[in-house]
Amino acid sequence: MKAKSLLLGLLAGGAAAGISTLLTAPASGRDTRQQLKNTTNTLKEQLIELKSELLAIKDSASFASKEGKTAFKEFSNDIKYSISNWKNEILPHQHRLQRELQEIEAAIHELETNLNNK
Repeated sequence: MKAKSLLLGLLAGGAAAGISTLLTAPASGRDTRQQLKNTTNTLKEQLIELKSELLAIKDSASFASKEGKTAFKEFSNDIKYSISNWKNEILPHQHRLQRELQEIEAAIHELETNLNNK
């Protein structure tokens, strides 16, 4: 968006400079044509430079996009690995807690049975 605005600004500025030069030219036609030719050459050089800078920006953005994609993929894999390790680490504790809950439930059931028999 900024590059487009810059390009439009350069073109508008070049056109305005050319028109104002023609309208307010105190010089002869030959001098005016020479100035116009110089202005045109300068504008062409600026457009070529702008094009090369825009291509460099495009290449940089493409490179950054690829690097970001790679980094995100690595980050995602690291998260998956960490979650997997965490699950494996808590699995023995989970089984132990389930056994303890079953033992507590059995004890409660036994107490209920003993209380109902008395």
